[in-house]
Amino acid sequence: MEKLYEIYTGADDDSFEVGRLLFEENSWQLYLTLDELGRDDSLLLIRKSAVTRLLDQSDYLAEIHRRRKLLTKKGLVDPFKLEDKVSLIKSVESFMDLLPGQVVYFGLEGEDYQQWGYIDEISDGQVSFAAYPSGKYQPFAGEVAVSQLRRLAAFSGEWLLDNPKFKKDFSSDSAAENLCEVHLKEDPDSFAVGRRLCADDDFSLYLTVDEIGRDDSLLLVKKSAVDRVIDQSEYLQDISRCRHQLKERGLEDPFEVQDKVANIKQMQDFWQLADSQVVSFVMKDEEEAEYGVLKSKEGDALSFEQYPSGKYETFAGQINLAEVDRLEAFGGELTLENIH
Repeated sequence: MEKLYEIYTGADDDSFEVGRLLFEENSWQLYLTLDELGRDDSLLLIRKSAVTRLLDQSDYLAEIHRRRKLLTKKGLVDPFKLEDKVSLIKSVESFMDLLPGQVVYFGLEGEDYQQWGYIDEISDGQVSFAAYPSGKYQPFAGEVAVSQLRRLAAFSGEWLLDNPKFKKDFSSDSAAENLCEVHLKEDPDSFAVGRRLCADDDFSLYLTVDEIGRDDSLLLVKKSAVDRVIDQSEYLQDISRCRHQLKERGLEDPFEVQDKVANIKQMQDFWQLADSQVVSFVMKDEEEAEYGVLKSKEGDALSFEQYPSGKYETFAGQINLAEVDRLEAFGGELTLENIH
């Protein structure tokens, strides 16, 4: 079994990254990091001094190991072929040699915040970042000394799709898939992206997409909890562009959510599909999601039972649908939570 770590780099004991240590060299460590599902995510070069703690045993890591086994069986563990990059890297220098022409996420010594940039050139101990167009980020342009870098992550799927070298001039935009931003009253600056499937008097049901445009989950949202819905934005154009690239690679629907969507014509179809599934839900005036297995829906009464999870405290009991602001089913996270 590969050795995974929880990598802590700050004062917050609840915040960490998960990854596999590839090698150490002088003051540096290089990790292959994983996302929340356990998929290969990025290559992270970090100063040893920036790592405050490493854990190699926890319930969370056991859960990530379990997920990686399931993802490996489905051929989903390494969607952007990061292992091909790993095979080329034998030193910090060989890692740095791969970076020109890449979008990266980096932080400097003495600074807490991180930023995005497109590396144009690395020479004489200086990293030159060129300006590039992005619908999602405000990228950095200028020069940074390698000696000032505290951490640098590269080759994530998100940044590969944001790379100006691979951006194509697609004639279609977000309207082609009827994508929209759904902003909630609790935090209008934060939003879900998806297309509406159906609605009733109180709720709308969306097929959401994740931060790079992959089909993600079925999201039920109470209409009264919605601040606004936007169907035209630079962000939506960027997500639509990413979806075109994902479709070319066959990566737009890794967990086959579209198969569920094909069976949904009205709201009752969603409830039939969600029966006996792990779902997450957020109650009115609450911020944290709760997780549980949906056992029955009778009128507005939803009944849940607990299930074993290495990531979440799970809920058992009954709630009233009228008190729910949103409820989510299927998608990668919830699908993997459902398999024990």
